[in-house]
Amino acid sequence: MANTRSLPNATALRDEDALRRVRHLGSAREGLREWRLQRYTALALIPLGLYFVASMLRLAVSDQLTAAQWLSSPVPALLTILFVTALFAHAVVGLRSVLLDYVHTHARLEAAELLVRGAAILLAVAAVLAVLKLFLGR
Repeated sequence: MANTRSLPNATALRDEDALRRVRHLGSAREGLREWRLQRYTALALIPLGLYFVASMLRLAVSDQLTAAQWLSSPVPALLTILFVTALFAHAVVGLRSVLLDYVHTHARLEAAELLVRGAAILLAVAAVLAVLKLFLGR
């Protein structure tokens, strides 16, 4: 009888053991920060996205020189850089959430997160540099 545990104690030990296993995984560490970042970038993408789509529709019927001249002015260049930055930040947070839900191996999760972040940073830097090249090259 000394070796048998009561039901509440066994449940508590099982829950504590499960908590110990997941303590350093998932969004429990940085969940609020990522949640806020996703909401802020979503809010920023609404006006920036509407501006970008309206601008692209207007520029769809013009030639390349007109589009380059449009992007060489300060306001469109700044708004395009802000749009690209917010877009890639929002994408990284969303993809990280998907990875946390569907990738169950710690090593694969880390590798996938590294790949997503690296690709997003590379593409965002390339887009910002392209805008800056057109803006500074006027």
